[in-house]
Amino acid sequence: MSKQQLMDFIVAAKNDESLKAQLKEAQPEEIIRIAEKAGFNFSEEIKGRFRNRWAGVYSCPQRTDVDEICPALCPPGFKSLAEYSQSTCSPWDTQEKYDFRSGVKYN
Repeated sequence: MSKQQLMDFIVAAKNDESLKAQLKEAQPEEIIRIAEKAGFNFSEEIKGRFRNRWAGVYSCPQRTDVDEICPALCPPGFKSLAEYSQSTCSPWDTQEKYDFRSGVKYN
């Protein structure tokens, strides 16, 4: 996973008011397009996480930052991406529910 590209994107979105405004209401595919237009080259795994709104991800430190910069990414009825993603996992899961490396949308 290209976490560095994701971390650079987070920093840029927090510091650039124009980028932040574009992301405020953006949905998954739009977020990916905005990031690409801004010069970020996400791996398929990062794209898969956005496409699936972090579903099946039991732990990801950057998820909280993504939730902050892309608030519309959180599905209705959930307070945060963490709450949503953990609702899609089982307490017995020992690894992420989906293989995001392909960038596929699972749900």
